[in-house]
Amino acid sequence: MPIELAPRNKRGLPLRSPVMAGSGAVGYGDCWPPGLDPRAFGAIVTAGVTMRPRSGREPPRLAELPLGFLLATGDHNPGYRRVVAQYAELWRRLGVPVILSLLGAEPGDRAWMATRLEEDDPGIAGIELPVPEDVNLGEASAFIAAVRRATTLPLLVRLPATRAAHLAETCVVAGADALVIGTPPPVVYPAPDGTPLEGPLAGPTALPFTLRGLRAVAALHLDVPLIASGGIQKAEDALLCLRWGAVAVQIRSLVWTDPAAAMHVAESVHAAFAADSPEG
Repeated sequence: MPIELAPRNKRGLPLRSPVMAGSGAVGYGDCWPPGLDPRAFGAIVTAGVTMRPRSGREPPRLAELPLGFLLATGDHNPGYRRVVAQYAELWRRLGVPVILSLLGAEPGDRAWMATRLEEDDPGIAGIELPVPEDVNLGEASAFIAAVRRATTLPLLVRLPATRAAHLAETCVVAGADALVIGTPPPVVYPAPDGTPLEGPLAGPTALPFTLRGLRAVAALHLDVPLIASGGIQKAEDALLCLRWGAVAVQIRSLVWTDPAAAMHVAESVHAAFAADSPEG
């Protein structure tokens, strides 16, 4: 039985597996490490795209922490038009649902891209909208509602893990079909050359933040699917998230650091899901 991430959306977003490749884990669907099979995942979320190209942050961009790392890219990407032109054919033949992550420098950017997606029809199955760490309720509601008006595609709204419970209901009312919990908190740590870098935590250190945010949002009983993302390194981590209220999980940094382990997580969790389903 497939997992439905957008039960209230007329298009729907069914997944054959609860394990997703998280935002940018495989680039725009073109960066698969050797041995990692796209068919092992229920869906992929692309790297973020902005309306116009962004050059991102100057190096250094990576700082290693004792139990993880932070990656401060400055949202480097080639811009909406180039991404769609370059990858639409790949998305159509990849054989797994592709969810496009939309970023916005200006208030109307994401709504503009959502409108273009309706017209361009590049073969994506949904949109992920990351909510900034410092956003207020009114700002979050405004940009999500604007995107909702612009497209019928399913909207997965990614929440900051530490503010997920505060923002969740507002995002659902504004039009979110599912909630992703969530982006770990930003931290500061020196790069190898001593440069202070600020960015969200990645790696195993992020998991407790994900679990806390997941439990808090699950307790609200908002009647939308929840997706856990952040710090999942083992099948046991993913299964814990599924027990605590998530219907799916995203893995990201593990794809980069240990593709074989990422494949093991995808296969093990899918097998456990299949065994527990009515058809298993």
